[in-house]
Amino acid sequence: MVWQTFLTLTKELEEMVHQPSSQTRSQRMEHINDLLEKRQKLLSKLPQPSTDEEKAIVQEVKKRDLVINQKMEFLLMDLKNQMRNNKKQKSSKQRYINPYQSVSTYDGMYLDHKK
Repeated sequence: MVWQTFLTLTKELEEMVHQPSSQTRSQRMEHINDLLEKRQKLLSKLPQPSTDEEKAIVQEVKKRDLVINQKMEFLLMDLKNQMRNNKKQKSSKQRYINPYQSVSTYDGMYLDHKK
């Protein structure tokens, strides 16, 4: 019974990872984190698979875990790219607003050091 619950959580996690983002990213990540926490708590309570049915469930969970991990890696890379693009947009916007910000103020100016 515990293995079946673990499989159900795994299926739900897989569906959440693969569904198009109808929610905001933060809501989606919170839901994924909640599912991962539930799975982690249940993982410590899982007994060794003894029956053939439990062993089949373990194999299915392993297959689904590979797919989940790949998709989460893809989501992480997408998040990193978006953060990088936002940072570039911010700096290019700032350069557009004030293009002479990085120019030195002493450029072309003569300073007399004599007393």
